[in-house]
Amino acid sequence: MSYISISPLCAGFFISGNLMFNNDYFTGLELACQCCGKYHFEDETLRRLIRVRERLGKPMIISSGYRCPAHNKRINATMTHATGQAVDVSVAASGAHKLMKIALEEGFTGIGVKQKGPIKRRFIHLDDLDSIPGERARPTVWSY
Repeated sequence: MSYISISPLCAGFFISGNLMFNNDYFTGLELACQCCGKYHFEDETLRRLIRVRERLGKPMIISSGYRCPAHNKRINATMTHATGQAVDVSVAASGAHKLMKIALEEGFTGIGVKQKGPIKRRFIHLDDLDSIPGERARPTVWSY
């Protein structure tokens, strides 16, 4: 697990702490919390996300990666993003179906589907959390 803090500095960003491992598809900035800039993402989840991206064969727009507990509380969300094991990917229509299929094959265990409303607000949630007996069964799919 890597932790970094991303702070505004002039027009760009200053990144401090341990950086995520080098890859061709995702940056710490796009996976970091949108409210505080903290990066907290599980390496295995990132490896899985990279495999999905490679098989998909086109860029994936991450609309939400890690969320700090304060951010999660403010938007009244579940804690999946606060684990460092979840992302929301902006995608719609047949692209959403293809993404879900590949994600399940690559070991993502939680798939949330938001495909109603304006195209720009549609997304697929992906996480690779484990089952918790009596509380959270995996694999699972849900809709928003």
